[in-house]
Amino acid sequence: MKNGILMTLPESDDVTKYLSTFSKEIIGVCIYNQIPIKTIEKEKVTKSNVVSTLKKLDYKMIIFNGHGSPNCIMGHKNEKLILVEENHFLLKNRITYARSCWSVMELGEKAVERNNGCFIGYRTPFMFIIDITRAANPLKDNVAKVFFETSNLVPIGLIKGHTAEESNENAKRSMLKSINKALRKRDKDSQAIAQTLWNNYVSQEIVGNIEETLI
Repeated sequence: MKNGILMTLPESDDVTKYLSTFSKEIIGVCIYNQIPIKTIEKEKVTKSNVVSTLKKLDYKMIIFNGHGSPNCIMGHKNEKLILVEENHFLLKNRITYARSCWSVMELGEKAVERNNGCFIGYRTPFMFIIDITRAANPLKDNVAKVFFETSNLVPIGLIKGHTAEESNENAKRSMLKSINKALRKRDKDSQAIAQTLWNNYVSQEIVGNIEETLI
């Protein structure tokens, strides 16, 4: 497979808007490190588009942003993109990072049977807190930023040449540091931020071949 990334960027509700907006950092790191990246955005994040692109584009890594369940990852308006026993085999031999709820449980484990690739995702919901006064412009939301800066370290680590395991662990260490920083501030949002980061810390999991690399 080729060194490159396919990333979905749906924006059909506030959750997917935040996920996609903060994913722009990943695009910048790809450009800087000369890693090809193909994005599927907004209403184009449909099952037919994603499946067609996966079949045509032999890129090693896939980043999914969107809602999820134990057996599927979703796209625009919660259309099911990848489903267990239907098309999960499209993830075989790839590195998948799914910033979506629950998807590591059944889908992730099925996708990497016999260590055919690796899957990093969440065993419970991926969670974040927003400042509702900044919802129209997520990049100005300093409350939400920490949840995406830490989780972005998973793909960023792989782009920089680290293994899947190293990238996963580095992101989790960053969460712990951010939890401690939030608790030291002791402002009105500190406890909620720390608890939500802790949820993501314990939920983020890697399955399959943890030594996989992108480059």
